[in-house]
Amino acid sequence: MAIVLDPNEPAINRGIKTVGIGKKGSKPLTPELALEIVDDLKSGKVSAAAKGAFFAGLHAKGIEPQEEILEQACPPDTIVSDAPEFVQWVCAQLLRGHTLDRQTAYDLGKFLFSDEPGDAARGWVASFLRVRYETDEEYEGLLQAMDDTLAPAFKIPAPKGAPIIQIAEPFDGVDHSYMITPLIGQKLQLQGYRVVHQVGRNSGPKLDMNLWDIAQALGTTPALSNLDLTMGKPNFGWFFHQTLMSRALDRWVDLRRQIIKRPFLATLERFINPLKADILIASAFHPPYGEKMMNLAQRAGFKGIIIVRNGIEGTIAFPLLRDVKLLLSAKQKDGSFRRHEMIKKNALVVDMEEMIEKPKASDNANLIETYLKAGASGNKRFDLRVKITGEGLNQALEWLKENP
Repeated sequence: MAIVLDPNEPAINRGIKTVGIGKKGSKPLTPELALEIVDDLKSGKVSAAAKGAFFAGLHAKGIEPQEEILEQACPPDTIVSDAPEFVQWVCAQLLRGHTLDRQTAYDLGKFLFSDEPGDAARGWVASFLRVRYETDEEYEGLLQAMDDTLAPAFKIPAPKGAPIIQIAEPFDGVDHSYMITPLIGQKLQLQGYRVVHQVGRNSGPKLDMNLWDIAQALGTTPALSNLDLTMGKPNFGWFFHQTLMSRALDRWVDLRRQIIKRPFLATLERFINPLKADILIASAFHPPYGEKMMNLAQRAGFKGIIIVRNGIEGTIAFPLLRDVKLLLSAKQKDGSFRRHEMIKKNALVVDMEEMIEKPKASDNANLIETYLKAGASGNKRFDLRVKITGEGLNQALEWLKENP
């Protein structure tokens, strides 16, 4: 399939979207685009992070004859030359096709989330890992480094009380549907759980609205500390915002907008677990990520895990026109995990799935508030998704209870 690029975008952005897709999707640059990028590099129009991300994708793909002018303009050994020696070594290892063990990935993560110079190396690492897919060992080491960046207020042990469910929606949210997540949080809290939502600034590529935009439209405020759980339950649960939890992770939002393609952080940031929550509910739209996220959640310390596969993209909500697979995992007394797959068949009669052009957080909040007051929002598909998602997650939670 041909890659359709917006000619009004900066050349480096179009370059990243061409060579930085992945093992199967990356394509060669046209000679014209290669020349345009060279000109922008020479004139200083390309940020360090974007340069690193672009050249990582280019080298991972393999350089075509018409792309050699880029290698001449920016030799590989000059791209990350301002980074620490260890990081330069890691970049060279990635270029040679090596994977990183957990400790090396952790040490690399300490640099990635530091204030040290080397944004080109940060872009290089993020792009290279994405293109060739991260290993579980790399994910675990990076996640540990991310956890180290949490502010002291979010390292305090969680107050004792009911089991904690962490709902972790993708931070780039949705661009074709309304989110039901606050209502799911409210329903789970009525069943006796404490619900925490991981939220943050939207780094893209979808920029219409995310869960935090909707939470703000509902008038909620973010948690300031783990001790916020000593207070009464907020209606929809607590919202833990990345900006308050970790300045180092929040800085990456701006880097990711330059890197363009979603790096490892798009997956990992949802597994930060300051409260050591008992249960994680998250989503994985693309098939390979279901297993990846299950492994990550187990390594991150969650005792019960629910991964919604094949749901509405960008959310844990169930669709109305296709079956949903729930990937479940429960930690056993011996430390092992028992896994189970639950297929939720769809017997609902609707003519088409919801497709909203440019959804607005204010409209989404109005649906939620109307639903709370009247038991229905006035939007048939929205209400059906609340119903079937709530029922499906309840069945998954029952399985976790029965398989401790």
